[in-house]
Amino acid sequence: MKKIYSFLLLCMLALTLQATTYSGTLPIMYIQTENNAPIVSKDDYLNATYYVDALGISGYENIGSAAAPLTMEIKGRGNYTWTGFNKKPYRIKLTEKQSLLGMKKSKHFALLAHADDALNKKGFMRNQVGFELSRLIGISWTPETKPVEVVLNGDYIGLYFLTETIRVDKDRVNIVEQADEETDSVAITGGWLVEIDNYDTDPHVTIKEGDEHTMWFTYKTPEVLSKSQEDFLMKEMLRIDGLVYGDKNSDQLWQYLDMDALARFYIVQEIMDNYESFHGSCYLYREIGDGQKWKFGPVWDFGSSFNRSKSLYLYEGDVWHNHWIPEICQFPVFMECVKKIWNEFYPTKFNNIFTFTSEQLTLLKSAAVADANRWSEYNGNADLTKRINNVNTWLRSSTAWLNEQWGSGGSAANPEYNPDSVEQTIMYVWQNGKQIEYNVAQVDSITFAKKDKGIVVKAKVPANWKETIYVWIWGDGITTYEHVAMKQGDWYVFAYEGEELNIIFKQREGWTGHPNQSEDIYTTRSACYILTQDGEEKAQVTEVDCP
Repeated sequence: MKKIYSFLLLCMLALTLQATTYSGTLPIMYIQTENNAPIVSKDDYLNATYYVDALGISGYENIGSAAAPLTMEIKGRGNYTWTGFNKKPYRIKLTEKQSLLGMKKSKHFALLAHADDALNKKGFMRNQVGFELSRLIGISWTPETKPVEVVLNGDYIGLYFLTETIRVDKDRVNIVEQADEETDSVAITGGWLVEIDNYDTDPHVTIKEGDEHTMWFTYKTPEVLSKSQEDFLMKEMLRIDGLVYGDKNSDQLWQYLDMDALARFYIVQEIMDNYESFHGSCYLYREIGDGQKWKFGPVWDFGSSFNRSKSLYLYEGDVWHNHWIPEICQFPVFMECVKKIWNEFYPTKFNNIFTFTSEQLTLLKSAAVADANRWSEYNGNADLTKRINNVNTWLRSSTAWLNEQWGSGGSAANPEYNPDSVEQTIMYVWQNGKQIEYNVAQVDSITFAKKDKGIVVKAKVPANWKETIYVWIWGDGITTYEHVAMKQGDWYVFAYEGEELNIIFKQREGWTGHPNQSEDIYTTRSACYILTQDGEEKAQVTEVDCP
């Protein structure tokens, strides 16, 4: 009996170890901090060592070894991704330049966790697809990113994406690196690398946008400004802002902004429906010299993509205020440029994205399972085939809508795919006092996770609600956030796996003062609701037959 018991314990231990170990299908990066110290700061680097075991996989090479690791520094990075998830992203600085995973030599990389991609079942594809579209459309430089499994201080911490950080460098943003605290009148004209930021904690200059929104321009290069540099940057941004909100038939704006670069950047954001794209993590750069133009790019952070059906532009019903682009899209000459590039790109190059996602599926499939085993709370990508099929379906839908707006008759070839692989979820709603079948996957082009139980709610918010409608969902005692932009006056459908659903609807202007924060819907069964509201009072909810 003791032998059987011991055998069972060994089996259980083996299963536990198997559930929290790497897949062996990708290179492994081993990182050891000094004195095994935990990484708890985004500001202060820790000393560490590292090595990369390529496991003999073709196309990769070992860097260092367990016996002879190399030195580096590591700290946390990100904003919401740093505070909102247990699986953390990191920034690393190598002591000596290395060509990690075949990328160009550098000291500076990020280890992106994409825990939000796993939680939201996006197949680890948001940054991957956004970056690849940037390359396909011809943006001058796009960060390289390579998947790797990571062991930190002896603990397997899952699937990560080793990514080139955005910085001035001959192999990255290839412009003159402007000196800190420069005062020379020519030198201060460039090179500049700045970010339209959504946090006011980083060093920045601030302007009031033409529509009274505050804009923060965080400067990356140079890092410390003289008064002359600060004045130059402020003057440039104010001038552009004035022209953006000025005469839409004037060509003066394009003396300061590179139209072609902006059009390519914008098209990528629209395909991804990245409704945070002109709100934060939005980069611009400028080379030295009079007459040089500001160029949008490189792309970065597609974490607000693939979240809604494509039936409006990214700045319409936006979850976050998108600076400048709603006004810029009113310039006829800019939209002519967008349509020209679209009609060159969509019929001939867009289809390559499906080859890319197929390659990513093969590359990541086993590691996604290992990551899901390690992070049970972020296990949404364990079935990567289904997730990437859903991403492909979403991309087809998004570009079909955009082609209706911008196309001139050309269309992308539609590669073979199996529609049965897309999740089809049959749920039930009340109509005339009876339950009827309801195919969630076919409603408003929104697809939900397959489930055997749960609740589907269809809600119509007031047509006079402005800008974003935030949806907060509480269920089974767990708080989950669905920051979803809703088209006002239309029905919106969503589902939840639990047995009870508590929803708050809130307008954008209520974010600070919370005037609309209230329990608008509480239900234990599927149903349809119409919301009405007077002023800032709690919304009134009426259950109706589902249309």
